[in-house]
Amino acid sequence: MSWGGVIVLGMLVTTLAQLLACVAAFRHSAASGLLALLVPGYLFLALNRSGAYWPIVGSWLAGVLAVVAGTIALA
Repeated sequence: MSWGGVIVLGMLVTTLAQLLACVAAFRHSAASGLLALLVPGYLFLALNRSGAYWPIVGSWLAGVLAVVAGTIALA
């Protein structure tokens, strides 16, 4: 896999983690889901309350790390 593929894969993982975080917030409650969409940073609080914080944030950070590593390798 080329470094460009690593960047695209990292973006895909990050996007999927964001979508799963939104679904987890709405599963906890509709109010948490709406607040997560409207208030910056509230998603982290909603994820912590739903119990899905570390798996989702960990995969999001792995995706960001892949994008950063691929970008540095291409430079």
